[in-house]
Amino acid sequence: MSAKAIREATGKELLNRHLGSAAAKCRFVPVSDGSDWNTLVAQNPWMKTEKLVVKPDQLIKRRGKLGLIKVNAGLVEVKSWVDARMNKETQVGKATGKLRNFLVEPFVSHPQV
Repeated sequence: MSAKAIREATGKELLNRHLGSAAAKCRFVPVSDGSDWNTLVAQNPWMKTEKLVVKPDQLIKRRGKLGLIKVNAGLVEVKSWVDARMNKETQVGKATGKLRNFLVEPFVSHPQV
């Protein structure tokens, strides 16, 4: 069996498409360089009312330990967090590259174990 790395947004799209009503739908919004925030919010009004999580969606391991996840944030915070990192050089381990894809999701509080 072969394995291919996929972005988190792609995995969530596959789950939504193939599980249908058998499971809760994954709510998420992919954000890339050409994304228009006004359109994204119009299509996903929950972004205005719920606390959010935002993270790069580029096959980076240990995003949390690297400080690449913003949690429990409002829409304004999420926009500025993404804008501060979009197309900026970022170093992860020995690799350096630009962050171009982000994922915004509703924040779900859960206890740390």
